[in-house]
Amino acid sequence: MMSNSIRSNKGMALLAGAIFFVVVFIGLAFNHLDSSDSPRHSTQYSQPPASTIVDDTGATTSKPPPSPKKPASSSDDELRKFYLEQMYKPTLKPDQAVFNPYRAFQWKLPEKAHWQQPMRENLCIIDLDNRLFNASGQVFGPQPMSWDNPKGVHGLSLGFLNHYVYARIHGYKYYYINIEAPADRRASWKKPTIISKILKEHDVCIYLDSDAIFRFMDLPFEWLLNYWKLYPDNNSLALALDPDSDWNKDKFGKLYLNTGFIISQNNPMTYKIMNSWNRCPDNDTPFPGCQEFRLNSPGRPTDQGGFGTYIRYNYTEHIRELPCTEANGFPETQSGCRGEFIRHLWTGKDTQIKADVGQQLPGSYLKLFHEQFLKEKPTFYIEEKDLLTHGPVKALKGKTAQ
Repeated sequence: MMSNSIRSNKGMALLAGAIFFVVVFIGLAFNHLDSSDSPRHSTQYSQPPASTIVDDTGATTSKPPPSPKKPASSSDDELRKFYLEQMYKPTLKPDQAVFNPYRAFQWKLPEKAHWQQPMRENLCIIDLDNRLFNASGQVFGPQPMSWDNPKGVHGLSLGFLNHYVYARIHGYKYYYINIEAPADRRASWKKPTIISKILKEHDVCIYLDSDAIFRFMDLPFEWLLNYWKLYPDNNSLALALDPDSDWNKDKFGKLYLNTGFIISQNNPMTYKIMNSWNRCPDNDTPFPGCQEFRLNSPGRPTDQGGFGTYIRYNYTEHIRELPCTEANGFPETQSGCRGEFIRHLWTGKDTQIKADVGQQLPGSYLKLFHEQFLKEKPTFYIEEKDLLTHGPVKALKGKTAQ
């Protein structure tokens, strides 16, 4: 009897073991099929499981999993950093013998470089205007400019943004001066006073009209100073010649120098020239006849006319004339001035300038850098009265301290 019971129990145990083995085997087989037939997903991108919430009544609900965080590499700051440090980082050193962009063009330094190191904030870029530019689509407008609405983007505002971004790439100091229009002359006559006040804090300053832009964003301006042989001991001002046409000539038949692009060196002679230029249209001027250039009219420039007709003839040794094709104009004008380094879009203020700056700030970069421009406004924007009273450094410190 005992023997039969033992055999029965042993048989049941064997049967139970066999069933367990079959169940485990089938489970493993299904798991294997599931893992081999389904696509593999990296745990880095897999969605975390939903969590279960139990309320006071005992009911359960599923809470959606948290959204994955935006990768740091795609943040706005990272995109701007990539643009400044990778896309348009300086392509050569100030003393490099040859500038050969994309192996398509070539310019060589004419002699051993004077400027051998980056100047950083010892070089400044100046914008000045008496217009507010605070409407929609403009540089101080309520929303950042965007290529989603290219028609609404203001052309001259792109010029300011070109100057600002170029300064950011190379570490130059950027200023925007909101000037007041004088009662008896055009606002552009404020250039000599404003430039002189800011230049005292720097070695070199560059002024550009809002329709003039830097063509090669990655080309250091120190290299251009070497290329044009502009050194503090041999030069005070440098300006580009205008295109060769009768309406661009002074009363002596000489082509005007375009005052929409001015390079100023910090030396005593520069301030003498600027003072003479500023006084040129005054009633007690030492240059009789310069008053006719106070206001513009067809065929008669203002500050440019006074500078070209009077000032440059008194300081010829200290003012350098730059080739029009290198520092003025743009190819589409067919004027002979191609704007190889500095483009001046006199007839493309709201059209061609968009094509040129659009290539420099494509896609979302226009909006990204305009947002940064507006954010950093307290670090570069100065009212004229504050500048003339305190100078640029103290004026900006007062703004950022508020």
